[in-house]
Amino acid sequence: MDSLNLHLRIDRAIAEKAMKMAHARGLELPDAIRMMLAKAVRIGDFSIDEEWPQVHQVAESTRPYFTYDERQWNSMKTVLDAELALALVDQYIAAHTLLIEDLAAAADPDAGEIARLKQEREDARKILAVLDPSDANAIRDILSRFGGPSDADSPEAQA
Repeated sequence: MDSLNLHLRIDRAIAEKAMKMAHARGLELPDAIRMMLAKAVRIGDFSIDEEWPQVHQVAESTRPYFTYDERQWNSMKTVLDAELALALVDQYIAAHTLLIEDLAAAADPDAGEIARLKQEREDARKILAVLDPSDANAIRDILSRFGGPSDADSPEAQA
């Protein structure tokens, strides 16, 4: 390995603390410094002045998935939308169940609110029971109703 020897001057208190930190990890201070420099070169950032390392932002146009032909993943998007719709309805049912349990456990349960939540939960269960995952309109309705992305967020609306 071709190497370069560096000599540097550092405040004694900082060096002593750094040596203790390195020793606690089973390293010598020069090893720890080499590792830190190698990482800085690998990520292209020293991140010295920052509390958190800066994230290297990649322009959207250079991300690989922006160069794909939409027709190649359109069928996958339909499947993913169906999975998302099912998950949203399941989450809605679970959240309603928890609300019902909390209200029922209250000192003075609100019977009207509990009945309303039970009916909404039952309606969601019926939606799941009859849902055809290949029905794009039904999936779109579920995504809209139960909190999925809006049509304004879709690639077609942004084009």
